[in-house]
Amino acid sequence: MSVNLVWFRRDLRLSDNPALHNATKNGKPIIPLFILDEITDNSGAAFKWRLGLSIERLSIDLKKYNSKLILRKGNPLNVLKDLKSSLGDMLIFWNRVYDESSVKRDNEIKSYFESQGVSVTPTEGMLLHSPWKTQTISGSYYKVFTPFWRALSKLEVKPSVPKPIKLTEPQKWPASDDLSEWNLEKEIGKRKKYLIEKVNVGEERARIGLNKFLHQRLENYTKSRDRVDLTESSNLSENLAYGEISAREIWHSAVVQKDVGFNEKEMFLRQLAWRDFAWYLAYFSPHILHKNWKSEWDHFPWRENEDELTSWKRGLTGQPIVDAGMREMYVTGRMHNRVRMVVASYLTKHLLIDWRHGLKWFEDCLIDWDPASNAMGWQWVAGSGPDASPFFRVFNPELQAKKFDPEGKYQMKYLGLNFKPTPESDKFCKMSPKSWNIEKEKRPSESIVDLKVGRDRALNSYSKFKNILVDK
Repeated sequence: MSVNLVWFRRDLRLSDNPALHNATKNGKPIIPLFILDEITDNSGAAFKWRLGLSIERLSIDLKKYNSKLILRKGNPLNVLKDLKSSLGDMLIFWNRVYDESSVKRDNEIKSYFESQGVSVTPTEGMLLHSPWKTQTISGSYYKVFTPFWRALSKLEVKPSVPKPIKLTEPQKWPASDDLSEWNLEKEIGKRKKYLIEKVNVGEERARIGLNKFLHQRLENYTKSRDRVDLTESSNLSENLAYGEISAREIWHSAVVQKDVGFNEKEMFLRQLAWRDFAWYLAYFSPHILHKNWKSEWDHFPWRENEDELTSWKRGLTGQPIVDAGMREMYVTGRMHNRVRMVVASYLTKHLLIDWRHGLKWFEDCLIDWDPASNAMGWQWVAGSGPDASPFFRVFNPELQAKKFDPEGKYQMKYLGLNFKPTPESDKFCKMSPKSWNIEKEKRPSESIVDLKVGRDRALNSYSKFKNILVDK
């Protein structure tokens, strides 16, 4: 009997999953599949560990339908060929992803199977809109967010599709790897013990989190979203990273809130559009994920200072808001968006260290790792990206702390106060490798770089760099 193979990627959910929805229409047996390919297997430690929890949760949800998630590791084309050999007649469904490697891979797979008479149906389920739906009048792509937002906001976001009523079982299930054999937690070490307390896994918990945000915090979002001492953000980035909830569902759920003003709704919806913009740029200018978006920045004189980079990673810079942010990320796998900008500015401006060092560390530590959003965010701060913050804009950590953590609660939470540890600061000490030599009662007495000296050095470097470009 013919079967429908649904290949899950960054869409580990049953609700509003267009690929799964389309696969159920013809009544054929459904075989859900997840492939651990080389790209995913080389992801950062925290992301990969958290991915395992998402796969496990999806497997549990599928069991309620008398179904199960088939796990395979390897090259996706070879995996699918092998399944075709064992299953016989099959149709393939997936939701699109938009990084260059995945697009190339998917096109090759689609071409191969269609040449073999096997139908392949890609659908749109990761973003609000596929990148090619939002282009300039001239047919190019937007390089600045504001006009992109104006264009995107005029497009109708497709309605969410329902969770399947039932999933027909195949007569025989293909062989599956055991999730434990993949050992996705091998690189996370003892951080697992503490990170497990912070995660919010699966579509059911994602939806609960969404509803709490919409009914309790959305009305204050515009004025409070940058306060790092408050919990006013949606906290949905983790679930979006694994596709445990769709951007479309979040969008429509926010739009229909009747007791919330337009400004609050729009400010929140712009964050979803910002995520779309990041993947939009990754689609049209793929190098943004790994290289300077502006090629002239390839010649910028970044400093190579391993000691200062290490101090930044370990939250030992002597700047409380920076150190608190770095420790929050290590303890929780997350970091407040305002603090992300502050720590990124400190690394790339005050220390003049290449943004790619920061991007790599974020990749290893964040459970909400999103390649496009993080690359665009880092390049925005560094000045090398599209719609970038001007290089002469240097976030002053002390002023940022006074404005967005006025009573110092956030900094105290992750650093302790007067050498008295808090639960979170104590966890950081326990979670850190012994080689880091983190001591509860010791922190730098002063910043590893004077803020004025660091700022002046950055502006002087940029001025020389700009003059060299002009002379060329």
